[in-house]
Amino acid sequence: MDAPSRAAAKTAADAKAAAEKTAADALAAAKKTAADAARA
Repeated sequence: MDAPSRAAAKTAADAKAAAEKTAADALAAAKKTAADAARA
């Protein structure tokens, strides 16, 4: 694979990882909010 293709693949993988982390963080925040609301 040539360098530009490798760079594009790495960028795509990084973007996918960032999106998954963001989704996981959002899910955790939603669960925490729901738990806090249930306690209130």
